[in-house]
Amino acid sequence: MKKWHPDTNKDEFETATQMSAQINEAYEIVLSYCNNYEYPFDEEYLKKISLSPQEWWEEKFGTKRDTI
Repeated sequence: MKKWHPDTNKDEFETATQMSAQINEAYEIVLSYCNNYEYPFDEEYLKKISLSPQEWWEEKFGTKRDTI
């Protein structure tokens, strides 16, 4: 993000401004997805339910299978 921040890229201010806006929009989309995701991501939740991330995954999706 620093590369495209308008304050640090004054030579290409217009391009940097557009790229910075696109990066911020993408960040908001990802953040929105994570906040509305069906399964929580935080470690506190896993500690509360006493599962390791691997155990949680296997409980939700079954055991890991080898893929080709």
